[in-house]
Amino acid sequence: MERVLVVSSFPPRRCGIGAYAATQAERLRGSGADVIVISPPDGAGDVRVDFLASGRVFREAARRGGAADRIVVHFQPALYYRGGASAAAQKVATSWALLSLVRRRPQIELLIHEFDPQVRWRPDYVLLRRVFGRAQLLFHTDAERVALQRQYGLRRVRARLVDHAAGVTVHIAPGRDEARRRLGLGDDGPVFVCAGFLHPDKGYDRAIRAFAAAGSPGRLDVVGSVRDETPAKAAFAAELGDLAAGTRGATVHEEFASDEEFDAWIAAADAVILPYRRSWSSGALARAQAIGIPALVSDAGGLPEQAGPNDRVFRSDDELAALLREIAGSAATNRANTDSTASDGEVAAPAEAST
Repeated sequence: MERVLVVSSFPPRRCGIGAYAATQAERLRGSGADVIVISPPDGAGDVRVDFLASGRVFREAARRGGAADRIVVHFQPALYYRGGASAAAQKVATSWALLSLVRRRPQIELLIHEFDPQVRWRPDYVLLRRVFGRAQLLFHTDAERVALQRQYGLRRVRARLVDHAAGVTVHIAPGRDEARRRLGLGDDGPVFVCAGFLHPDKGYDRAIRAFAAAGSPGRLDVVGSVRDETPAKAAFAAELGDLAAGTRGATVHEEFASDEEFDAWIAAADAVILPYRRSWSSGALARAQAIGIPALVSDAGGLPEQAGPNDRVFRSDDELAALLREIAGSAATNRANTDSTASDGEVAAPAEAST
């Protein structure tokens, strides 16, 4: 029996990485593995540790990981590092603890969800560079691997790619008509959806502006909430609301969507829009691909590499507007053909015989 130690945020925390780790743990256990999850106190892990306590989580992983065949650490800087200049000592201690874990437990795998550009003079980044140069690294796209090597000045790393879909579970995938009924949407035109946490890097303002430039061809629904609220994120959410209020057909639903609701919004769409300014891979894109809904994807980071054969990559807001018009036109043609087929299939009542 394989023994796996997973270090990650975890449900019920509302976090895409936590949802990914939960799917991973479920699938590992389903294959017969013995899995122990270390999570922050707000997650339902088997062991709960404060991830921001100066590397305590990595010391706990080193202590428990001796008997594990694999130690999978889901890496995203905000999970482990405090923000602000006053947290300098915490950052150094955290990087040192992670490097010690990598040295002590060679079976560690760092699954890189995000990384920050290196600040070469800072000791926490010097230590982190040693971590990346020594550990087995897992990436969702090769573009992310190349960028990390370039940012940290590493000639080579031990790396392999993993499919983002491996961390996605589709909880419900109703047909388009059923999804729209469930969400209270009419069936009177194309539906475009942006779904996910509201953050400036997500670029949902780009989608609203492109939708307006395309002539508001149908409806655009932006579904999501602010996670870890900051003034910048709150201002961005307010900006989205103002943009939508001034754009015919656009609506911002500022609310947290459960997995089932998230999947229903995707299933209801003619296309999902991912207008990200910064991203190496996307869970929303993986979910859309699993459900079978095409996505309009920006050329940021590794997204073009993750895009599938049914997805379209755009390089500017003008290209996005053109794609919206194209898809709206195709949707209108398909509806007209469906209505015509239904009409042709109707059988007229026979006329009464004359007497």
